[in-house]
Amino acid sequence: MRQRPSESREADAISGDRILAGAHALAFPRAAGSDGDARIIGMLRQRYEDLGLQTSVEEFSYDIRPAMWVLRGVLVTSAALVTAASIVVAASPVRGAVLLGCAVLPFLVFLAWAPWLERLYRRDGPIRTANVVGRRANPRSRLTLIIMAHHDSKSQSLSLPFRAGFTTAAIAGALTLLALVAMALVTGRSPGPGWLPLAAGGATAASMMALSTLRNANRSPGGVDNAGSVAILLELARVLPSVVDDDVDLIFLSTGAEEDHMVGAMRWLDAHLDRSSDQPVYCLNFDGAGSPGRLVLLERYGFGRMFTATMSAAARRAAERLGYRLRSVMTPPAMGIDAIPFAHRGVPCLTVSSGSLDRATMAVHSANDRAEHLDSATLDRAARLGFEILLELARDGRARGLEGLSEVNRRSR
Repeated sequence: MRQRPSESREADAISGDRILAGAHALAFPRAAGSDGDARIIGMLRQRYEDLGLQTSVEEFSYDIRPAMWVLRGVLVTSAALVTAASIVVAASPVRGAVLLGCAVLPFLVFLAWAPWLERLYRRDGPIRTANVVGRRANPRSRLTLIIMAHHDSKSQSLSLPFRAGFTTAAIAGALTLLALVAMALVTGRSPGPGWLPLAAGGATAASMMALSTLRNANRSPGGVDNAGSVAILLELARVLPSVVDDDVDLIFLSTGAEEDHMVGAMRWLDAHLDRSSDQPVYCLNFDGAGSPGRLVLLERYGFGRMFTATMSAAARRAAERLGYRLRSVMTPPAMGIDAIPFAHRGVPCLTVSSGSLDRATMAVHSANDRAEHLDSATLDRAARLGFEILLELARDGRARGLEGLSEVNRRSR
């Protein structure tokens, strides 16, 4: 194993200002399949080649329409069922409960990101994009570390405040109606004024109908989501190969079509995950990193399922060494990040993000998501945290890699 420069010197070489400059160069509209998407794919390929990595552009096509048809159909049908439940609950609590149950059940499946839903994205289609991979490979590697960030962006017809507002109203209205139905089943009559179930059901149905109108476009420069994170990925691709031992396989993965329900991550896993391998695999994902504020770990998803206890613990140890304060966040139900397909395949994958509900975050998925919203100090901290996490995993892979190995193998048997 060749000698390497000191790890502290490599960590000192990480520069938030350089990452920010890189993010500015990457922040232009780049929806999957667009000219901007092709442009950033070419930029990433060139950058990986310049760094001396084994570089590949893995093209794929997909059809997002079946998933969108299902989603909109569920929203409209559930809105109708909720409305019917709010009307009949006073006269027949049992019928109200049945109708409400039929309305809510599909969302319990979708919100939890059931693995079988990935079948909706399997077929080829009119949108063509690519995953871009830079790799420092060793055929005798003992451990694989994947460092990941998606490179596509999108704008939406409803801004984040409206999406969050309609989602919150739908959940609050459904829970209120559910409570009224439950009390009606127990007491034989709907409690409170007669208009209360109608108001709760109406708010829920109206919010669902509004969400069913959501459309995607290509007007977002994607500064926070996700140019800052891609720039961090490139910075780590620059510094890690000279520090991490040769017997660790390093994969720098920039996925396409994350904004279209994580299709790029699914396709990469389908092509590359070897379930018969005895080699531990870990993935560190960056998404939304660089928004000003405290660093965030996205540690849970669905209804509280944890992505990876081992990597979360490593992140907290790394943060303690660096003197950083972390905030743990559960990925909101129905919010997709590339870590979810990895979790479905049993691969430990932790996501590093940053910020809070400020103007930078509220601009995500809009034409206002500019690189000017990124903060060089936060980008620097996110990159250094990732550097420390990956070094610990590389050093302790033999001892701590059992999670990555056992989960992958358990899912394949």
